[in-house]
Amino acid sequence: MDTVSEPADYPFGEPVRLDVHPEYARCRKRPGLVKIRPPYGDDAWLVTRFHDIRFVLRDRRFVRTPPPGGDEARLTVLPLQDSILNTDPPQQTRLRKAVAGGLGFNTERVHALQALAERHSRRFMTVLLAESPPLDLVDAYIKPLVVEILCPVIGIPQQDLSIFLNWFEGFASTALPADVVAARVEEISDYTDRLIAERRNRPRNDLVSALTGAAYREKQLTEPEIKELVNDILLAIDNVTTQLTNAAYLLITSPVHLRELQADPGLIPQAVEELLRYAPFPSHATFSRYATEDIEVGGTLVRAGEQVLPALPAGNHDPSAFPDPGEIDFHRTTNPHLSFGHGTHHCMGPPLVRMLMRVMASSLTQHPSMRLAVPEELLAWRSDLLIRRLESLPVTW
Repeated sequence: MDTVSEPADYPFGEPVRLDVHPEYARCRKRPGLVKIRPPYGDDAWLVTRFHDIRFVLRDRRFVRTPPPGGDEARLTVLPLQDSILNTDPPQQTRLRKAVAGGLGFNTERVHALQALAERHSRRFMTVLLAESPPLDLVDAYIKPLVVEILCPVIGIPQQDLSIFLNWFEGFASTALPADVVAARVEEISDYTDRLIAERRNRPRNDLVSALTGAAYREKQLTEPEIKELVNDILLAIDNVTTQLTNAAYLLITSPVHLRELQADPGLIPQAVEELLRYAPFPSHATFSRYATEDIEVGGTLVRAGEQVLPALPAGNHDPSAFPDPGEIDFHRTTNPHLSFGHGTHHCMGPPLVRMLMRVMASSLTQHPSMRLAVPEELLAWRSDLLIRRLESLPVTW
């Protein structure tokens, strides 16, 4: 059946910590899908049930490419352009293959990176604990750990971090005006040109060198595609930092769960999956999919050319897939969360994210006295980004 009603304004409200807005639960209980009206772009169908989201993300009849005249439903001023996230097979398959070849995330490499991450983790934690509290765990531990591992893998000089972190806020902000966003996009475009030229002239053992070297010479990628891929990859550092920060916040503010991992470190891999499921990432529905033909989804007939917005946080908190979804449970025997997406556009970095989260969780279990240095209600959260995150995580011990 179709759900016919006046579109609901979306998003439903400002994010509150890592809570999933209760309106998502009400949407799941309604028959069919819910039509929404976003801040920018056309109206869309919101998909909130776990199984409906998986269906949309894996069904090839839903594509990212809008029909002629279509305006993508979105929260940001400018639509996403020139990105692997905005392509469909076979082009998307070719681009992903080039990136996967450059990353080379086989078991042996991930193990080597884990050993390196563990050494850096011990070093950063030792330096942190030698200081006088309070300290910001993000600046003193999480961000340096992510930078030390990801910058060499990707090929980004650490001194250039501020350039693309500034760009990221322009890319993901829901508050900046269009001219500011456009200026930041131009800045990162100029930076990417310089980085690609440098790596082509002086290649290293990193992803940017791989994309600008063999992949280009063998005609796997065009020059514009290399630039688009490098821009996409730059997002990884901030995204991974956010995921680790959210996980650290959940552990530090829930001593019972931290003690559970201290008592049984073998639970850490399951704990990582549960923390990924529980923390909304991203904050809202993000990238729409367009129906290439009439398709029924969750009892609603989505017409050809209409778009649907899969709300991944809602799917991760669907009780039909996760009993007691509002509770953190490190003993879930299965955890098919959607935090890395699903289908053709699933994230390419889960092995690295999971490894870094395991290293961080293990480190926190070795310092049980660590706790928030301020009342939880005083923590500052960013609410103008697609990605929900803390401004800082002040801790004492």
